[in-house]
Amino acid sequence: MLRVRTMLLAPEADGGSSGVVARYQHPGYLDVSGASGTAQYELLGFGVTQLDDSPSAQTTSKRYVNQKSATQSIGSYEWTAPLEFDLIRSEKAIEYIAKIGEEELTGAAAETNYVIAYLEKPVSQKQNTYEAKQRRVAIQVEEFSDNDGELQGSGNLLAVSDWVKGEFNTQTKTFTPASEASGD
Repeated sequence: MLRVRTMLLAPEADGGSSGVVARYQHPGYLDVSGASGTAQYELLGFGVTQLDDSPSAQTTSKRYVNQKSATQSIGSYEWTAPLEFDLIRSEKAIEYIAKIGEEELTGAAAETNYVIAYLEKPVSQKQNTYEAKQRRVAIQVEEFSDNDGELQGSGNLLAVSDWVKGEFNTQTKTFTPASEASGD
């Protein structure tokens, strides 16, 4: 006799019941302040048609004399976030990215901080605040192309540093590292 096991999932806030996290629940925020010293995070949202999260695990392997097969492990990551956007100058994050490509900025001038917030993971007793992580990224603009008369851009956010865990307030657009958040 074949038995079928079913799993009941709690409905999500938007009425869905799949249990799968939706893309909009992981918004990305880019610091567009330049070198001003005070972070000014802007949502990579309207106008952005692709923003993926690619950890790109790098493996190492070694075969010992008593083994037929190699032993493999994860040695590091080469994180990137492939990005495509419509060139909408009124969107501050897109304008910031476009300036880097148009002016062919390099080094520190092409770097900023990037935050991913996890909207399905609210921080207890803190309104509009969610678990998040932040890292320094280099903005690689690869191309501005014509899409039926409209300009689109593409490129990647490239990891410059490791992730810093913390929390992000979506109303004030403030990232607080976990080491500082736990002191509340």
